[in-house]
Amino acid sequence: MILSNSLKKSSILIAPRSKNRWDLINEMLDMAVKNKDLKKEDQESVRRSLVEREKSMSTGIGKGVAIPHCTTEKVDDIIIMLSTCENGIDFDSVDNQPVRITIMLLVPKDKLTQHIKTLANIAKLMNNDELRNKLLNLKTPDAILKTIKNHEETKKK
Repeated sequence: MILSNSLKKSSILIAPRSKNRWDLINEMLDMAVKNKDLKKEDQESVRRSLVEREKSMSTGIGKGVAIPHCTTEKVDDIIIMLSTCENGIDFDSVDNQPVRITIMLLVPKDKLTQHIKTLANIAKLMNNDELRNKLLNLKTPDAILKTIKNHEETKKK
């Protein structure tokens, strides 16, 4: 799965107001509701699933990246949201570093294989130091989306 094909400009949050991972999860879910990717009445159920997953084991994968994710019956297609935060947020990451790039993934319950592949692709993409540094310096969702797309196209060659 190509991240830039599933990520929308309206699903990119630059400089969130949140000061901790729980608030950031809420802020990103608010964005999903605003974008009509998630129904308002389903927001709390999805939030609980994300928090439960996060409490069982942090989704902070290291190098300033976290991928909060869950499977849910509340969505029909994979929903991806991205947030960049200059100062970072404590996600209790594996390397104890603050998280500056958060990519949230909401996946339909019946698409487990796609869920695992998507997680792996995002982790591989975010392992690139140059890409992460570029993303953190960009100020618009459009620029972030173009940078990810260009990076993915370069890697395909």
